Amino acid sequence: MGETLDYQRDTERKKYFVAECKEHDAKLELRTFKWLVEKYSKPGDTILDPMSGIGTVHFAATMGRHTIAVEIAPRFVEIQHMNIRRLEETLGLTGRTMVLEMDCRRALPLPVGTVDLVIFSPPYSSVEKHGQTHGFREESGELMNVGTLGYSDQQANIGNLTVYPLYLEAMRHVYIACNRSLVLSQRLISVTKDMVKGGERVYIGKDNIRICMEAGFQLEDWHLRRTPRGIRQIVPQRRRQEKGTDRPELNISTEDLLVFRKAREV
Repeated sequence: MGETLDYQRDTERKKYFVAECKEHDAKLELRTFKWLVEKYSKPGDTILDPMSGIGTVHFAATMGRHTIAVEIAPRFVEIQHMNIRRLEETLGLTGRTMVLEMDCRRALPLPVGTVDLVIFSPPYSSVEKHGQTHGFREESGELMNVGTLGYSDQQANIGNLTVYPLYLEAMRHVYIACNRSLVLSQRLISVTKDMVKGGERVYIGKDNIRICMEAGFQLEDWHLRRTPRGIRQIVPQRRRQEKGTDRPELNISTEDLLVFRKAREV
């Protein structure tokens, strides 16, 4: 196990990012992102975020790194460009930025040598909010995704998948595409957090480790960040306590910062 960070709440984002960022449900904590950039990259490196949301990755362009952000949702792409302008006004950009509006499974792989490091936080709030079947309807014998839940309404948006095994399979393909964008020994960092569904802990971190290893990566570091407990954690815990079903492993207070190295080609 690596280090444990204690950045409880994102107090810096509002200084450098536009207010419209609140439209996105889940954002990588800015000080955590800066810590990862400083620890695992150097000035002049190019950092890729394949599922970039409102573009936290572009803060690295104020730290002498170059950034490539892939995002499927047009509204979030619009907010990214707003954030890039805001960062340039407040801190100044010393690196190049690029935004690609498309499904990362179509945008990747990038030519080998283009990217030095991948950092991202995979979306999974639809799985968390709606469990494993709600949000789908059956048409012509196929399951059709009808949930949007704060990401975007594109059919291809992985953030809208509500069936957990299908979500993991989609993410495996994302990791494979990232693998093919990197040279051997280059790193990928995935920031995840476990959740509770149906009274049991879903080990999203461990599941991501498994599918990353299937995609040709080897786990190098496993850091933790203590996270603040919000209403979505407090209320369910109170209900479990009232029912006498509460267990320590269900009170999740950290997120996983999983650092991988590319170990083989896939």
